[in-house]
Amino acid sequence: MNILGFNTSTEKFSLAISKNNQIVYYISKNFKKNCSKYLIPIIKDSLIKTNMKLEEINVISISVGPGSFTGIRLGIAAAKGLSMPYNINILGFNNMELIVDSIDDKTEKKSFLVLIRGKKNDFFYQLFNNKKKKISNISFFSDFKLPNLRGSKKIVIVGDLDKKIQNKIKSINKKRFICFKQKFFSAKSLINLSIKNLLKKNTKGIEPVYVYNHYAKKLNF
Repeated sequence: MNILGFNTSTEKFSLAISKNNQIVYYISKNFKKNCSKYLIPIIKDSLIKTNMKLEEINVISISVGPGSFTGIRLGIAAAKGLSMPYNINILGFNNMELIVDSIDDKTEKKSFLVLIRGKKNDFFYQLFNNKKKKISNISFFSDFKLPNLRGSKKIVIVGDLDKKIQNKIKSINKKRFICFKQKFFSAKSLINLSIKNLLKKNTKGIEPVYVYNHYAKKLNF
């Protein structure tokens, strides 16, 4: 199985290619603005470097957010455009799933609260159990105030959060046990998740997940 995975939903663009279920190429770049004019040339160059042709790709795997509105739409449009001539299957995964996939399996058996920062002081989150299975839908909170979660002492917070943000959350949630693990959105996780889902014969849609409040629903546990 040959898979092309790329994530255009955040400033941290990444792309990975697997050949026979083994990752043979990976690239990561920071783009302050969306990477629309670079995406197709990067994909073409990556295929050349791996001595592969687009028609040899069996699956295109992309991130569907949360993230940049423009970046998410760019990724979906590019995947559809590339897949059309050769009828390549497309799989979509959200960034919460990518972060959880990057967690070491040896991590203590705790639940994971995945955080992704939106605009200003908004944070999107999703809760996963110790087997990395989601146990809540994606929701959000504002002003660094963590949602009320049962058994918070058994929860590890993971996400692409720098030390400044981590310290801010800690200072506002003084009575809460907080353990941070900084993880990133990687196209390598797109490959891993695609392989796992294909082995289980699961199908994943490409419904986008945006970071704006009017696209999200507040949920209570």
